[in-house]
Amino acid sequence: MEQQPTTRDFLIHLNQGNYQAALDLADELKLDKDFCYKTQFNKRKQERGPLLEQKDIDLIKLVKDDAWVINICLDTCVNDEQVQKQILDIGLNRTKTLTDPILKNFPSSLTAQQKTLLRSRLFFLQYSDRLQTLNKIWSSLVNNIQQQTGDSSFATSFAQFREVNLIAQAIEFARSENHVALDAIFMHHGQQVLPQRLFILSQIPETTDPSSFDLPHVTQDHEDSWLEEPWRKEKDKVEEKWVQDLIQLNVPEEQDYLNRLETSIQATEYPTSSKVIADWYMQRAHAADKIGLSSTALEISRYAKVMGVTNIDEKITEYEWLCKYVYGSKPVTSDQDSFVDLEKFEQMSSYEILEGLLSNTNASCIVDDMLRLALPWIEVSKKRNKAGEKPEFLLLYRWLLDTAVVDHHLDWCCAIFEMSKPSIPVEDRIIKDDLDLSRLVLALVYSSDGSMEYLVRLFECLPIFSDIVENKDEPVDMADMIHLAETPLELFLQLQNVGPYGLTQMMDTLQIHLGSAEVLARYHASVPLRWYLQDQSVEAQRQLCIRMSSQAAGGVESGGAQFDRDDDWRELLDDMMRLRDEGQGVFGKLDSGEILEIFFSSLLRCGRFKLARDLILGSQKIMDITKAEHLVIDAEREFYDNATSGNMNSGGMKQAWDCLKILPPTTDIKKEMDLIEATHTLISDYKIQDRPGITMMPIQIRQSKNRLDLISKLIFAKRDMYRRHDQVLTLVRKLGYGDDVLAKVKALAMLANAALVEEDYLESYKLCQLTVEAAQSNTTAAAGKSKTYHDEVNQAAWQICLGLGKMDAFEDINRRLDVLSMAMTLSPVENIRDVLTVWRHLDKNKPNQIGFAQLDADQLSDEQRENKGWQGLLQNATKQWSLGDLLTGGEQPEGSSKRKRDIVRNVVGGWLFQ
Repeated sequence: MEQQPTTRDFLIHLNQGNYQAALDLADELKLDKDFCYKTQFNKRKQERGPLLEQKDIDLIKLVKDDAWVINICLDTCVNDEQVQKQILDIGLNRTKTLTDPILKNFPSSLTAQQKTLLRSRLFFLQYSDRLQTLNKIWSSLVNNIQQQTGDSSFATSFAQFREVNLIAQAIEFARSENHVALDAIFMHHGQQVLPQRLFILSQIPETTDPSSFDLPHVTQDHEDSWLEEPWRKEKDKVEEKWVQDLIQLNVPEEQDYLNRLETSIQATEYPTSSKVIADWYMQRAHAADKIGLSSTALEISRYAKVMGVTNIDEKITEYEWLCKYVYGSKPVTSDQDSFVDLEKFEQMSSYEILEGLLSNTNASCIVDDMLRLALPWIEVSKKRNKAGEKPEFLLLYRWLLDTAVVDHHLDWCCAIFEMSKPSIPVEDRIIKDDLDLSRLVLALVYSSDGSMEYLVRLFECLPIFSDIVENKDEPVDMADMIHLAETPLELFLQLQNVGPYGLTQMMDTLQIHLGSAEVLARYHASVPLRWYLQDQSVEAQRQLCIRMSSQAAGGVESGGAQFDRDDDWRELLDDMMRLRDEGQGVFGKLDSGEILEIFFSSLLRCGRFKLARDLILGSQKIMDITKAEHLVIDAEREFYDNATSGNMNSGGMKQAWDCLKILPPTTDIKKEMDLIEATHTLISDYKIQDRPGITMMPIQIRQSKNRLDLISKLIFAKRDMYRRHDQVLTLVRKLGYGDDVLAKVKALAMLANAALVEEDYLESYKLCQLTVEAAQSNTTAAAGKSKTYHDEVNQAAWQICLGLGKMDAFEDINRRLDVLSMAMTLSPVENIRDVLTVWRHLDKNKPNQIGFAQLDADQLSDEQRENKGWQGLLQNATKQWSLGDLLTGGEQPEGSSKRKRDIVRNVVGGWLFQ
C-alpha cells in the first residue's frame, strides 16, 4: 500500500528547489500555492538580484496575496527597463483594485491600511513616471555615473532617481550642464519644477552656451508657457494635493529637508512677466561678466533678444564694445586676476577705450580699424557724456596727435590721411573736414621727426582751398605758433584760430621747407621740419652743413662708398650752394667760402683725391691754395691718426700719403710726409712695440710728448742700431725735430751709450766725437736759443763722454783721455771736479800709459796735430806740467799766486771758461 504524501514532503521539495513537484503536492494536498510562488521568486531574486527576467516576473502575477505583491513590486529594481515597467504595472494594478473603491466612496476618515494602500498607489504612479524619464535620459547619465560611483547599473540609478527630489535633481543637472536631463525634467515633470525654473537655470555654469539649454521665452509682455508633456495625460485622484495631505507620513527628517529646500530655492510665478525674464537674463550676463567672461555675457544678452526679450539693445551694445575692448586691446598689466568688466568699462574715459581698441593695430589694418572700431566708438561716446571729457570730435585727433603715434607710427597717419583726401567722397572719408585735415597735417609734420617719405605723403593729402579771402587778422606764419605748443595736440589747438587763408600760407611755406628737406634727406642729413621755423645760429647751420657733406656719400668711415661717380660729388656741391640761396636758405648765414671748405674737407676724408686735385689745381680754381693746404693737412692727419698700421703702402697711412700729394710739397706738407716716413720706418720696418707683444699705433707717435723716447725704444729693440747713426739721425729729423741740435745731440748720446753697453768702446768713442762736434755746432746752429737750451745740449754731450772715460775696461788711454778732455770742455764749472777726479784716477793707476800718451803726442807733426783735433788738447797738457801737478795733487810753485782753476784755464788754451 502506497504511503500518502504529506506536508513534510511538500516542504522538502520546496527547500530542494523542486518547485513543480511542490506545486503538484500542493494541488494534491489542497495547499495554498502562493507559498510556493513566493518561495520560488524570493529564491530567484536572491540569486539574480537586478538581473531578473520576464519569466521571473511571471511568478509575481501568480501570487494572489495583494499585499505581498505590492510590497515586492515596490521593493524590486532591475536593470531591464521593460521588466521594471512590468513590475510597476503589476503593483499599480493590484493597488488600483484595492484603492478604487476607497477613492470612489472616499470615507470621512481613513484607516492606516487605507492610507498605506493609497500611498502605494501614489508611489507606483510616481515610479512609473520616473522610470520613463530615466529611460529617456539614461544615455546622458551613464558615463558620468560610472566616473563618480563606479556603479553604472540601471537598477541602482533607478532606485535613487525614483525617490529623489526633482528640484534638487534638476539643480544638479543644471550644474553638470546636462541639458538633455534638465530639459526632460521640465518637459515631463513641469508641474513640480517650473515654479523654481529660474533658480534652477541660474545654476548652469556661466561658461555654458546658452543655446544648448531650453531657456525662458518671451512674447510681448509675458513669458511663454513651457512645453509640458507629462507621461500621463490626466492626474490620478491620489495625486491631488488634498489627498496627499491626508495620506502623507510625517517624517521629521524629510520635512526639515523640504523646508530648507524651499527656503533656499526661490520660486517664481509661472508664467511671469517679460520684465522678470529680462532681469534674469541680465543677471546671468552680469554674473558671467563679473568673473571675466564678457564674451559669454554678450552671448547671453544676444540670446535673450533671440528669446524675445526687449529693451536690452543698449546693454547688448555695451557688452559688444566691452568685448571689442577686452579681446582687442593689449593687457595693461600682466596680473591674471585683473580684468575689465562692464562696471569698470563704464568708468573708463572714452579716450582710454579708444586707445585700447586701437592698441593692436598696424599699418596694414589701421584704416579698417578706424572704420570698424574708432569711428563707431566716437559715435557711441557722444551718448556717454562723461564729465570732464573733451569734445567727441577731439578723440580721434587726440589719438592721431599722441606722441607715441607721431614719433613711431607716422605710417599709420599717412594711411588715415590718404583715406581722408578731398578726392574721396565725404561719407567714405575718415576725417571729413578739410580745415581739420589741414590743421592735422601741419601739426604732424612740424612736430614729427619722421622720414621724408612720410612727410611727403602727408603733404600730398592736403586740400586746396578755393575762393580764399585774405584775412589780415589770421596768423600766417607757423613760426609764430610753434613755440606756443609743446605737443602736436597743442599745436593743433593753436591752429583752430587759423582759417583757409592762413592755412594756405602755411601750406605754401611747408612746400618750401619740404623742398629743402628733400635735399638734406637725399644726403642723409635730415632735420625735423620745425628746425626750419627756428632762427638757427651760424654754428647750427655750420654743423648741419658739415653733417650733410660728411654723410652724403655714406659717411667718411665708408670712404664715400655710395658716390661712385665724381658727378655725384659735383652735384652735392651744387646742392650745398643752392641751400645757401643767396643768404636766404638753410645755410644762409654761411659764406660761400666756408661751404667750400666744408665740402672739400669731406671730399678729402672720403679719399677722393683726384677730384679734389682737379677742383683745387684745375683750370677753374675755386679755392685759395693756402686754405687748400690747411684742409689737406687736416684730412691727412685724420687718416694718419685713424690708421691701424704703420705701413705707408696700405690702409690709412697710404691714404694720408696720397692726400699730401694732392698739392705741391710745401714746408708743412714736407713735415707731414717726413712723419709718415718715420712712422713707416719705426713701425713697419723696425717693428717697435708700445709694450711687449703690443704693436705701436701711428697715433701714439703723433701724440708722443717726447718723440726721442721712440728713438730710445728703437735703440733698445735693435742692439746694433748704434752702428747706423746716420739712419737714426734721419729718423730724428723726420720725427719733427728737423735740424734741432739738442735732439741730434741726445740721439747721438743715446747711440754712444748703447755702444758702451755693448762694450763696443771704439764705436762709442766715435759717437762721442760726433756728439761733441754736434754740441760744438750749438753756437751757430742754435742761435737765439735760451741758456737753458745750450746747457742741455752740453750736458748731454759731456755726460756721455765722462761715462766712456770712466770705463776701466776701455784700455785705450789716449781715447779715454781724449773723451775726458771733451767732457772738461763742455761741462759746467760745478762739474769739472767730477771729470778731474776720473782723470786723476787714470793717472794714479796707469802713469806709464799717460807718459806714453804724452810721448806719442809730442811726436805728432803740426799737420797731424791739426787733424788730430782733441789730441792737440792733450799736447797742451803735456807742455804744461802745472796741469800734471793739478792732476797728481802736487803743490803750486813757490811765488805763484795763481789758483788751480786759472792754471787749468791757461793749459787748455784759455777757451774752457770763455
